[in-house]
Amino acid sequence: MSGLTVSSADGVARVLFDRPDVLNALSPRMLSELVEACATIASDDTIKVVRFQGAGKSFSAGADLPAFLTAFRGSDPRGTADLGRRATNAIAELPQITIAGIRGHCVGGGMVLAAACDIRIGADDARFMIPELDAGIPLAWGGMDWVVRLVGETLAADLVLSCRPFGAEEALHAGLISRVVPRDELQDELAALAQSVAAKSRYVLRVTKQQLVGIRAATFDARNDADALLGALEDPESMQQGTRYIGKRIRNPNP
Repeated sequence: MSGLTVSSADGVARVLFDRPDVLNALSPRMLSELVEACATIASDDTIKVVRFQGAGKSFSAGADLPAFLTAFRGSDPRGTADLGRRATNAIAELPQITIAGIRGHCVGGGMVLAAACDIRIGADDARFMIPELDAGIPLAWGGMDWVVRLVGETLAADLVLSCRPFGAEEALHAGLISRVVPRDELQDELAALAQSVAAKSRYVLRVTKQQLVGIRAATFDARNDADALLGALEDPESMQQGTRYIGKRIRNPNP
């Protein structure tokens, strides 16, 4: 794949934006391959967690504008313009739990892709910005919806209209990311989190993901929780984990 590297092991898939020479800028071809990669991952029941990262020192500098301008002169400019939304939705709709590990530049479309993940962890050198309006284009790819959902309408309007950069600590306080770690510890932190999540039963992870998707789409119905709970009691992997958990708590009641 050009600009995208995908690998998997021990229930965890890793999707790497792999164009470090251009800060992992997202070309139309790369976004098309991301849509295809997500479809393949979604159909793999052995994968429980998907990690998204950027090669080198940045997550992504956003859309590769020269590549897009060239592609817009092709036979399907609207399809090209919609690629970012399709890629964002492909990440958001993955049945697995998704984690974005962010260091360095996380700009524009790169920030939108990260926003579509379930969990975002930032290194202390992460630098965020939504510069689209300064570039003479509106924020697209469904980005306004994702940013408002995560940080609220007032702050989202500030960030989108001012195009100002902001760092990891502000992103943490705004709710865009869940934790900040030293940049040299980001890989270990991501690996530990992914392994911890992947150790949980597939059934409860899928239910939790369905709950998150339902909340985001305003279709969540808590009445379904009773069926989900009863389903866990019939799932062998979930019951094995429950038995182990109870056994540990009997031996050591302190959390």
